[in-house]
Amino acid sequence: MNAQTEQQPKRGMGCFGKGCLILIASGILLVVGGIGGTYWSLRHVVLSDKPAPMPETSAPSEATGAATPGETSVATPSEKSAEVRERLDTMKHAARAHEATGVELTAADINALIAANRKSRGTASVGINDTVAQAQFSIPLQRLDVPFRNALGLGDRYLNATVTIVAPPGTNASSVQLSEVTLNGHTISAGLLDWQLPGVGKSLRTYVIKYANQYGVTDGEIRDGKVILHTSGH
Repeated sequence: MNAQTEQQPKRGMGCFGKGCLILIASGILLVVGGIGGTYWSLRHVVLSDKPAPMPETSAPSEATGAATPGETSVATPSEKSAEVRERLDTMKHAARAHEATGVELTAADINALIAANRKSRGTASVGINDTVAQAQFSIPLQRLDVPFRNALGLGDRYLNATVTIVAPPGTNASSVQLSEVTLNGHTISAGLLDWQLPGVGKSLRTYVIKYANQYGVTDGEIRDGKVILHTSGH
């Protein structure tokens, strides 16, 4: 796998297993709430009174019988997530040793990380179609630690969002953009990553860079139905 030599890190897709989806969703809610929606619009337009259906991930059956000749066993979800985390940790160690390497993550890999994390389990799903990745959220607000949730009586609402990302070769955390963002069926600005979070002063991109740095990712791309992450070796 060819290493790229960008100076800034690419978005850390490994953070999907560390609750980053919840962080992004919280940021979306803070941004939208901070730019002035009224209580009615926040409750009835931005948020929903019911969860959005999440695509079901195919969980392997745990048959106890012997496998048929030529049949290979399939890893359980927990085994899958452990294997993916091991690959990400290997990449992290290689980056610290200034070694050029890379990791390929399928949608199944990312969804295994989501399912293994108690903060994101059942609230998000990722799909990848050739060069396009799409993350879908359906998060009950009672899981989000946002300051106006209880004050405005929003604990019974859901944040339903879809984020689409296209990342050509050489994309890094400073250049990655969201190509489409919908919130409860309403399109909002695709420049969401660079909006400052009200009361925080940081943008979502700041956290994207943080997670990319954590795993030593310098750049990457989305192609052939995979997220491909690189370390530069520098």
